[in-house]
Amino acid sequence: MTQKYCIKIIFVLLMVGSCTKDTVPEPPICMTVPTFDQSVREIIRNRCNFSGCHDGSSGVGNYNSYSGLDRVLQSGKFKQLVIIEKTMPRSGTLNDAEFESLRCWTENGFLEN
Repeated sequence: MTQKYCIKIIFVLLMVGSCTKDTVPEPPICMTVPTFDQSVREIIRNRCNFSGCHDGSSGVGNYNSYSGLDRVLQSGKFKQLVIIEKTMPRSGTLNDAEFESLRCWTENGFLEN
């Protein structure tokens, strides 16, 4: 009986001791507040707005203007696909500066100008 009790205690201690307090690191604080007109338009133009994607001719969105983006911004799809899942753009990954501009733009409410 004592041996079973000791084994149970050791098992419980191992389980408790193996638990960690995993945390997701906080994203860096945005030092600037980018706007669509200031910097985002160029990123969208270079990474998203071309034939077969979001140029308005393929039916999957026209990102030639801020108003063309409004639906995906308001629905949360932009943030989900670009910032969280990082599955867009499909043409390749964003460099660090582009990603940070889009992340900060998203966190600050998608300012137009």
